Amino acid sequence: LLLLLRAVWTPAWTTTALATALLTLAGLGQVLLASSVSPSAALLLRLGAGVAGSIVPLALAVGALAGMASGVARLRDEHALLALAATGLPERKIAVLAAALLLPVAISHAGLGHVAEPLARSWLRDTRAAVAASIVPRADRPVRVGGWWAAIDGADLVFTDGATTGRASGWTLLMRQGGVLVELDEAELRLESGETVRADHVAVPLPIANRGKVHVSERTTPDLIRHLEVSASLGRDSLERWLLWKRTLLSTLLVPLGVAAAGFARRRNPGPIVGSLLVGSWVAVRLCDAGIEQLSAPFAAFGLMLTASALSGWAWRR
Repeated sequence: LLLLLRAVWTPAWTTTALATALLTLAGLGQVLLASSVSPSAALLLRLGAGVAGSIVPLALAVGALAGMASGVARLRDEHALLALAATGLPERKIAVLAAALLLPVAISHAGLGHVAEPLARSWLRDTRAAVAASIVPRADRPVRVGGWWAAIDGADLVFTDGATTGRASGWTLLMRQGGVLVELDEAELRLESGETVRADHVAVPLPIANRGKVHVSERTTPDLIRHLEVSASLGRDSLERWLLWKRTLLSTLLVPLGVAAAGFARRRNPGPIVGSLLVGSWVAVRLCDAGIEQLSAPFAAFGLMLTASALSGWAWRR
């Protein structure tokens, strides 16, 4: 067990750290591209923390599979597997040891998926709204706030959402959960129909993320369980129930998938093994996402777990 742990430890945590850094940079770049201004340093740090927290479970899964495959491949190249077999240790016992090493990783992954990742997603949603609320319209360049474009014309603010155009002598941008509230003073709106509406004060909500709503992925498991009662009364709780199952399922799948990665690494290079397992599991989960209205959550979870277990058994065949 200690021999396997030493072989797995370094590639596992190196891959986890590298995956976290790369995925955070990619996610942060995507968020910044969706904004028409550069956020302040404090907001940029908050965005980075939110993105990093939301992808840590994925990075941990990548690191676990890569560490297990790389560790066994290293033992193979150093002929340690052959030496262990010569001492009478069956190769399949290494599969049991691999499962034992993967159990604490799966438990950590479950904790992140049930609590930390949803909190990070909600943090990222509110930070995106704060970035949008910090936008200052300018005369020389229109700025975008959600689906709204605005610029300064003289002393007034001119704006449009593609259908309605308007002008206001005073304005304020306030952060709201998942969006921005724009308060306009002495506003004049020209509707798509050509009608003109004037008002002393208008408050316009502009959604920034998830159409201004709290997405189910932004709810921690205790919060989501409480929200299920409302969704069940509306007859739209199947996706939320599947998400609850999936948070535990993805963590549990790490054990058979990691054992499978270790088994295949006895004969093949670890890179293609990890890539195939990640892509294959991603496709399988997405297919279940698409068909969860027809499939029950327990049936979909059982099917995925059975497939992963069968794959791990096949990987350790003689």
